[in-house]
Amino acid sequence: MKTKVHVRFDGNDIPGREQTVLSPSGCGPDVAEVRDRPVLGQIFVDVRLDANDPRLPLLLQLLLVHKVEWFEDRWDEYTDEEFEAAPLIEMAGTLEVEVLGGPRFGTDYDLSTACPTCGAGMRQTSAYVLDGSDAESMDKLGQFRAVGSYSEVLVDERLGGTLEGAGLSGLSFRSVYARQEDMRQLKLPWRQLWASHTLHPMSPRSTGVSWDRVCKSCRRSKVQLMHPEPLRLVYRAKDLEGAQDVNRMWEHFGRARWNGDLKTAVLSQPSFVVTPKVWRIFRDAGVTGFKWLPIRVVEEE
Repeated sequence: MKTKVHVRFDGNDIPGREQTVLSPSGCGPDVAEVRDRPVLGQIFVDVRLDANDPRLPLLLQLLLVHKVEWFEDRWDEYTDEEFEAAPLIEMAGTLEVEVLGGPRFGTDYDLSTACPTCGAGMRQTSAYVLDGSDAESMDKLGQFRAVGSYSEVLVDERLGGTLEGAGLSGLSFRSVYARQEDMRQLKLPWRQLWASHTLHPMSPRSTGVSWDRVCKSCRRSKVQLMHPEPLRLVYRAKDLEGAQDVNRMWEHFGRARWNGDLKTAVLSQPSFVVTPKVWRIFRDAGVTGFKWLPIRVVEEE
């Protein structure tokens, strides 16, 4: 595992521009990207380094000396061997593969077990419906073998068949439809992944997580990522008893907009957490646009 660091700042904030800090710190074009945006009056400077690179503390110290504000993000990168050895792996689609779908477009839900404040815990009772009038979303179905939609995972028919044939525990499928402008629903050759098992809440030892905006009623939704700490999900060993090949987290990361009306709701569902067997199938199928994060296990708090 390697921890990587991304530092972004505005070169215009420094006398002499970005080279005032890049040159003395040894950050050349191998790690630094400079993009001048005259219309915005900004010079975007992005530096990406290993966390243990000696150039990193020099760069940050120079930014402090020049009183420059910067954005910093850290994340871990894993080898295939580390993925293979992981007990479970969280999977999450990136914006590159995100498509519009869910309750606003005709997906039905049972609200009897939902949190009245944020909607967490509502149970999907229909096929998953996408916005068929959104050209960008429909184009992605032709570009990728798997896409994400508010933490739901959709796969093309061929990949769905491979997953079904692998005998994965905890996995079933829902159909996928696209709602047209005239409100007709057109069935697509895609499948929605469906997990029968939900994990227990993660351990408070998890890092890179902020609970500041979490729903005060259920403490499940609106969990946020906390920069610059890398996200590291930790579970107690006893809380993973009964885990399947395909599971959902208890917590909901990301956005939530809920006023009791499904027609205006924006709900990010819990992430999928899968075994290396599932990760391997996606990798071998050439799936791109997803982030994979091995979880960590502790015996007790």
